[in-house]
Amino acid sequence: MFCCKPSNEKISHEIVEKRTNEIFDSLIKVRRDLHKHPELSGQEERTSKIIAEYLSNLGLEVKTGIAGYGVVGILKGGKEGRKIAWRADMDALQIDVNDKVSFKSQNKGIAHMCGHDVHTAIGLGIANVLANQRENIKGTIYFIFQPSEETFKGAKAMIDDDLFDMIKPDEIYGAHIFPSKAGVIGIKAGELFAYEKTIKVEFKSNDTENELKSLLSSIMQGLSRSKPNSKPWQLESITDSIIGLENPETIYKDYLIVLPNIRTSKEQNNIVLETTFFETNKNNLDSIPQIIKDRIFETKHKSSFISIEYSRGNPTVFNDTDLTKKAIKLLNKVYDNKSIKQIYGQVPYFNEDFIYYQQKVPGVFFFLGGSDFENDLIAMPHSPDFAVDEKAIKFGVKSFSSLILERTNNE
Repeated sequence: MFCCKPSNEKISHEIVEKRTNEIFDSLIKVRRDLHKHPELSGQEERTSKIIAEYLSNLGLEVKTGIAGYGVVGILKGGKEGRKIAWRADMDALQIDVNDKVSFKSQNKGIAHMCGHDVHTAIGLGIANVLANQRENIKGTIYFIFQPSEETFKGAKAMIDDDLFDMIKPDEIYGAHIFPSKAGVIGIKAGELFAYEKTIKVEFKSNDTENELKSLLSSIMQGLSRSKPNSKPWQLESITDSIIGLENPETIYKDYLIVLPNIRTSKEQNNIVLETTFFETNKNNLDSIPQIIKDRIFETKHKSSFISIEYSRGNPTVFNDTDLTKKAIKLLNKVYDNKSIKQIYGQVPYFNEDFIYYQQKVPGVFFFLGGSDFENDLIAMPHSPDFAVDEKAIKFGVKSFSSLILERTNNE
C-alpha cells in the first residue's frame, strides 16, 4: 500500500509495482529452473550463462568471467546521478536432502538450501524493473552476481579481480532470505552476525589429549555468556515476537557461544587443540586469547603450554549507520511501514562475505522474510527442511527496486 507523497513520485513506484507483477511468473520460472540445476561454489557455469543472457536481453552492458563465473550488468540511466550496486549470490550447497518442492534438484548431493536461487531471481527482477524505467533513472546501477559465497571466497575474489576498477559504486545493497514471514524486511545498523573465531592452543605432549581437551572445554564454557534463562544457540526462536530479533530485549545479543567439539591434531609431536566460538562484542576479541592463557597458567598444565592464537575468523557484515537510516526512511515512505522491521542482536553460526564490498563502499544488507508458517514453509538457511514462500521474490523485487530508484533520483 502506498503512503502519501507527490503524485509524480507515486506514479514511479506504481510503475515499479505494476512491472513487478507483470514479470513475477517469469521470475518464478527462472528461480525454479535454477533450483533444479544447482551448482557448487566455483562451478556456476550454467547459472552465469542464464544471468548474462537475461541481462543482455534487457539491453544492459554485461561483463562476465569475473573471478570465475561472476557476472556484472551495468544499467546506465538517462541522466547523470548516483551510482548504486546491487549484489546477489548464486552458488548452492553440497547437501543431501529430501526437498519438499516439486522442482527438486537434479544434481545429486547439491541443492539450493540457502536461497541463492531466490537471490538471483530477485536480482534479475530488479534489473528488469529498472531497465523498464531507464530514461527516468539518474545515474548508473550495477548488478553484481557473485559466485562462491558459501565458501566465503567469492566477494573477495571478485574484488581481487579488479571489480572496483570496472565499476565505481557510491553505495551497495544486498539481501538474504530469512525465516521471518514473507513480506517483511529486517534491517539494523552495525553487525548483523556474531563474530566467529577459532582459537588454536598448542601444548607439549607431557599431558594426555583427553586431559587437555577437558581443560580447554572447561575454560571455554567458563567464558560463555548469555541472558539468564536464554538459549541463543537455538535458532528456532529467532523469529519469536518476545525473544527473537525483532524485540529490543532479544536473547540474540550480548552472548558468547562455544561450539562443543574440540578438534585435535599433532604438530611435531605437540598436541594442538582448536575450538570455535561466536562473540557479539568485537571489543572482547583481542582479550580472549590472553584470558584463556591466564586460566591455563592457573592449572597444573601450565608447564605444557606452548602458544595460543586465532587460527581462523572472518569479518562480519557491518551495515553503514547513515545509509541504514536512509534506507529505513525511504522504504517506510514508499511502502507500508509495517513491512519494515527494525531488528536487534546478531545471528550466530551464519555470516556473509558481503562484508568485503562494505569494506570498499558504504553498504546495507537486509534480511528478507521468506516463510509461510501456515503452510509449513520455513526459510531457515542450511536446514534440511528449508523452503521459501515465493511471494518473497515479488516483495523483494518491488521493495528494492523502489529503494534504488529513490536513492538514484531523489537525493
